[in-house]
Amino acid sequence: MKKKVLLFSTFIILSFICGVIASPFFREKTYQIKEWTRKTTSPPPVSKEVILYFSDSQEQLLVPVKRRVFFGENVSTINDQIRKVLEELIKGPETKSLSPTLPENTKIRAVYTRRDVIYIDFNSSLTSNHPGGASAELVSVYSVVNTLLENFPLYSRVQILIEGTPHNTLVGHVDIRGPFRKNPEIIKKP
Repeated sequence: MKKKVLLFSTFIILSFICGVIASPFFREKTYQIKEWTRKTTSPPPVSKEVILYFSDSQEQLLVPVKRRVFFGENVSTINDQIRKVLEELIKGPETKSLSPTLPENTKIRAVYTRRDVIYIDFNSSLTSNHPGGASAELVSVYSVVNTLLENFPLYSRVQILIEGTPHNTLVGHVDIRGPFRKNPEIIKKP
């Protein structure tokens, strides 16, 4: 019995010594991996060409428009970039042949992402100042959805919130209780 205890104690002591000797090698590799991942992250681009979807003159279909968006120092996360692109959409088109898709006083309260969904929380102006009508409502919803999913392809759905909560519709026509996927059918063909 004493021989087994002595053998077991020797094994434990040798294991401890081996662990102490080998631990710096494991620590060094972990450090190298952390350094490598730190160096590969790059700051967001200073500017980016994006595609915004505005309404055609009949307010029935969406027309893609390229626009260069400039990101300032305070645009450091993907959520900040999403907000900046949406702010450009809210500004409206730069040409008179297209129509804006969102009411002028629309503000973005919050932007966040989870898994494959982008959540956009608008203020109540989106609903209270909306011109109404089924096609105008459809164009508004899909201008947001298509713009975001075109420019942020890591995501596949967009959920629209008003004042922090899901609503049934914007102004009575399009069900916005769940997230939307991109809709290529509403885009005007060249």
